[in-house]
Amino acid sequence: MKRFSAFFTIITFCTFMCIGITTISYATAEKAPNPSEKRVAVLYFEDNSDFDNPVGCGCIPNFVGVIFSTKKMWDLEAGFQTILNRKLAETTIYQPVSRDELLDAMAEMAISRHNLKKLAKNQREKLAELLNADVLIVGEIKDFGQRRMKAEASRSLTESGRETQSVPLSTSYMTRFAAMGHRNRAFVKLNMKFYEASGNEIATVPINVSRRDSLAGTNIAGLKASVTESGTEFRFGQTKEKQGKLRRPITKPTQLNKIKFASPEYDLTLFGIVTNEALIKTVIELRDNFGPNFITPWETPEQKDDQKKQNDEEMAKRPVKITYIDADDQDMIYINAGSAKGLAIGQQFAVYTDGAPIRDVDTGEILDYTKKKIATVSVTEILNSKLSIVKIVEKTGEIKRGDLLKSLPTDEVPKE
Repeated sequence: MKRFSAFFTIITFCTFMCIGITTISYATAEKAPNPSEKRVAVLYFEDNSDFDNPVGCGCIPNFVGVIFSTKKMWDLEAGFQTILNRKLAETTIYQPVSRDELLDAMAEMAISRHNLKKLAKNQREKLAELLNADVLIVGEIKDFGQRRMKAEASRSLTESGRETQSVPLSTSYMTRFAAMGHRNRAFVKLNMKFYEASGNEIATVPINVSRRDSLAGTNIAGLKASVTESGTEFRFGQTKEKQGKLRRPITKPTQLNKIKFASPEYDLTLFGIVTNEALIKTVIELRDNFGPNFITPWETPEQKDDQKKQNDEEMAKRPVKITYIDADDQDMIYINAGSAKGLAIGQQFAVYTDGAPIRDVDTGEILDYTKKKIATVSVTEILNSKLSIVKIVEKTGEIKRGDLLKSLPTDEVPKE
């Protein structure tokens, strides 16, 4: 009996051990990291738009706001960082580093938010290591705002008090004719910088987005007609017929004053539309300049293919230049060309810098500079469609950012 009991105990123990090992293996497999996922740290946005002030959104007239208002409308620096992190998370490929993780790493390095904007390459590398980040992002808000243009029967559309566009009006046999309308334009301009984990700059990308919301209307006796970018509405008496979707973005100052930046309500404003579009473009630029290659939630495969074709065509027309030089490794020189230009490993280029100025014979104005060959470089790595790394084969002068590259014919290629 004792033998049977011991045997049963051993069998039971082995069974539970197998189940436990299987469970652990399954859990480990479930939590195994996806090699295509990248951790992204949005370090900060710097607001140079002059919007983040009591009258920045145009919700309060300037002269009134300056005198009476003491409260800032929106914190753009925190808001843009929040929304960009959301967009990164929506891709499921980019994992945004949390604010707490960033603050902990800053505390360990004893750097303040002010110092965060002045990091050297080795500090960026250390910060990326502490955050376990594959890429770092910093942004500058260069311009941000909303302008309102009005139209009346005998006037032109005006923006900031200037005539910009005439509004053609036609008369009618009916009396009590009046015309009214307005147009709002929201805009955002960003300058985004991407850095790899080594602290080296990957790319600097300008992002510009502008959107208009128009409402033009006529009121003829009992007939009303209004036209927006979202649809057309007709009203006669108490009847109404709609064509298209008439939901329009929020643009009224009285409503904007009650909305918190980066809130769900903010997405329904014209400001929110341009902000989200600009940050979606930022994510797409990160993918195109850093990788990996995937379709974002905001693209269809067809759209991505069309956009890639358009970008490749534009890149093929651009001159090839030095875009970044690693101060610690002269064989790590980045150029603004990649697979879109049909580059190949080992392909060589002559590097030209500005030489003597070419001046106008009468005015003395500098028209251009002669080009002086100072080096030959060879492609060692093609990073993506827009970026490659070259190394120096020979040189007679110092290479700098912005120097022009010209492909060498085969018979002129020097031996390494």
